[in-house]
Amino acid sequence: MSNHDAAFDVERLKELLEREIVPYVEKHGGSLELVEVTGSTVRVRLRGACEHCSAQMVTLRIGIERLLRRALDPSLRVEHVR
Repeated sequence: MSNHDAAFDVERLKELLEREIVPYVEKHGGSLELVEVTGSTVRVRLRGACEHCSAQMVTLRIGIERLLRRALDPSLRVEHVR
């Protein structure tokens, strides 16, 4: 995972993902990888059952992005990479 001039605490981001998001994704048969943080953009990769799930964008926007915006930075964006 690379980190280029993140606009927030990347260690806190990792903690939030591990504590709040990863267990949820794993319950649904998937996994989440933090790929890169650049400025206010967080790039993640969803694998397993979540990789091709029809609710993938809901998980990204409503689940992951909303939580991270509230906790870290309101301008934060989450993008999925393959």
